[in-house]
Amino acid sequence: MLDFSLELQQRYENSTSPESRKEKGQVFTPAEIARFMASLFSPIPSEYYLLDPGAGIGSLTVAVCERVARLGSPRRLIAHLFENDAQIIPLLKKNLENSKRVLEQAGHRLEYAIHVEDFILATSSGVSGQRRFDDAPLDVRFDGVIMNPPYFKVRKDSPYARVMDGIVHGQPNVYAFFMALAARLLKEDGELVAVTPRSFCNGLYFRGFREWFFRRMTLDHIHLFESRIDAFKHSAVLQESIVTKARRLGKPSRRVSLTASFGRNLGGNLGRCEVPAESVLDNSCGGYLVRVPESPDDLKVMMLVESLSDRFAGTGLRISTGPVVMFRAKDFLLYDLRTHAAVPLLLPHNVRPFETVWPLGKNGKPLAFKLCQESLRLLLPTRNYILLKRFSAKEEKRRLTAGCFLRNKYPLSHVGIENHVNYIHHAERELSEDEVYGVAAVFNSALYDRYFRILSGNTQVNATEIRTLNFPPLKALANIGRRVRENVLQTETIVSSELGVSGSLQERLLST
Repeated sequence: MLDFSLELQQRYENSTSPESRKEKGQVFTPAEIARFMASLFSPIPSEYYLLDPGAGIGSLTVAVCERVARLGSPRRLIAHLFENDAQIIPLLKKNLENSKRVLEQAGHRLEYAIHVEDFILATSSGVSGQRRFDDAPLDVRFDGVIMNPPYFKVRKDSPYARVMDGIVHGQPNVYAFFMALAARLLKEDGELVAVTPRSFCNGLYFRGFREWFFRRMTLDHIHLFESRIDAFKHSAVLQESIVTKARRLGKPSRRVSLTASFGRNLGGNLGRCEVPAESVLDNSCGGYLVRVPESPDDLKVMMLVESLSDRFAGTGLRISTGPVVMFRAKDFLLYDLRTHAAVPLLLPHNVRPFETVWPLGKNGKPLAFKLCQESLRLLLPTRNYILLKRFSAKEEKRRLTAGCFLRNKYPLSHVGIENHVNYIHHAERELSEDEVYGVAAVFNSALYDRYFRILSGNTQVNATEIRTLNFPPLKALANIGRRVRENVLQTETIVSSELGVSGSLQERLLST
């Protein structure tokens, strides 16, 4: 059945452009991933109500049909599919009719309804509509939901945002709305299996969604795709992708199953790790953060970092985003240094491990910032800072890169820090050089880079996430920094010894 579905999908892709599919947020599910997702559902009872929102060509529903076809005793599968792309509807109907015929030959029944509507707007409506988000829009509740929802950011003034105002913050992605609405339509103990980017697992934009979702749903399984490009064709999505299986709260899960693959090769026995649910879903600081420890080493890293008694913010350290947004500060950008009113402008390419390299030109980017009365609001006084890149390329070896900015090397009154760089300082005083090097050493260490990857699948390093990290006290940071300044090449060994990393874990971290 999925082979037939793939043929229809290829026919659709040949008749449409990648640009038009991207505009609609369409990323089709490969057969291998669809089968894997269908396999995650609990045993299917004699009568089973299935929801497939954003169904596309229908491959996910077909994957469930394939699973049902292999069962010995008769099953009645009732499927509701939502798809608002009129161009794809004839192929979707053809796909379901083929599955219906195959299931009947195997002694089962498939009944389906295709809703040619926008799933979000059809199942809830805003201030002028009959229903709010938390009202029941359909006459049925579902045993299972299977979904590969569309992917695009939602503007604050969009109809989606107005309907979903209870879980909106900033510019979240439409896929989170699909997950929330689908969860609301489940029976108690009903299951939701979804393939999405990992970005909902952390960050401020998705906090409202996570708080709503995990008050109602319990996590059972996470599968991590380490490469979205290898998992999904023609995808421009930068985040890692995950498959999640969650259940409408009856009895909360005590443990969560974790599996991983580089791409769509899901054959054979996947390595499986069973971990306590509290190791995955962390609400200790609010916001229901989802961590994905992929291995026993990851669990050891989590335990070690989280055994530190202080939080980053509790040490007196503060982190902020650079105030210079270049398109809003064009009048102050300088491309040469032939003026006495120029101060350094620091961009991500200026930040290297333990150092700030300036001046340094790159691709015609500005070198400096004009110092004048009007520009002072965008500048910082020259002090000792730690600079932390906000973004990394997906292929970069390290997610965290921290540079040291020392005022004795830049004898100017002010410095400009661009919006793609975070800067770290102390709330009440200037950091010593030892403290600067110590903070940079911790962020540049394999231990914290590994820990941050467990927390986040994004290539973005958000200040909000850094503030809640468990962190060494300033005295320990100063000691680390003093030793690192003497021999920066021994950074990993120094951080490991100060923070208690030892044995085989230390060896494996040092080899990364």
